[in-house]
Amino acid sequence: MQYRHAPAANHAALDAVLASAPGRPTLPVRLTVELAGRARVHLPADVPLTVWDPCCGAGVTLAVLGLLVPGLARLVGTDADPEPLDLARRNLALLDPGGLTARAADLEALAARHDKPSYADAATAARALVPASTPAWSVTLADARDTAAVRNALAGAGPYGTGPDLVLADLPHGHRTTWAASPTRPGGAASTPAPDAGAVRAAADDQDPGVEFLRAVATALRPDAVVVAVGRGRTVPLPGGARPLERVRVGHRAAVLVRAGALHEG
Repeated sequence: MQYRHAPAANHAALDAVLASAPGRPTLPVRLTVELAGRARVHLPADVPLTVWDPCCGAGVTLAVLGLLVPGLARLVGTDADPEPLDLARRNLALLDPGGLTARAADLEALAARHDKPSYADAATAARALVPASTPAWSVTLADARDTAAVRNALAGAGPYGTGPDLVLADLPHGHRTTWAASPTRPGGAASTPAPDAGAVRAAADDQDPGVEFLRAVATALRPDAVVVAVGRGRTVPLPGGARPLERVRVGHRAAVLVRAGALHEG
């Protein structure tokens, strides 16, 4: 993938400032900024954006966006797992007035206590950071497939309460971040003729837990909102018939950009 919106930079210091949850993968900083930039192309120019991460975990993706991407009005994080949400609030608090100064003081105290230069370097980085946006933010326990919980978490989000403009989701994978149980879909009758290969692939995609998740996310969005989903492997499946705006691959990750309306129809 050619980076068009995120110039090369050393983000090691920023990684040290943010708090991460052990065993829970996070998107690389540069990829996060690049995907937001690609999504921005498909949204109205110069309109402050509301971004929702329905798998926010420790909130690293949202915090990176707030720190490095201008033009954000509100960040909303939800997750079905309560364990990392305190870390998400801690990371997003860096965007508040005095948040980075408080984090720097904490890191300096750790450096003095443990005599570790890495903490002092992170404190210096925190004091040098100036958030590109100063959005309102919220973090809520909610399964994206629970319509009532999502509506409560997103209440008033977006311009005039019309919902988020952009969803950026790193889909669950790995040992600590896996899909919750999903309802099984009934199988076809035994006498149904064997479909062609394309139909088989489409049926498999429709039963993929990520596809079910994206459909659920789309129910909370305007048709013109943009969903960016990132997964491991060669591609991120979409519902049958849903046409992506763009697909990209970088390393072992794949990402898809798609209109919420296409997910409604797929």
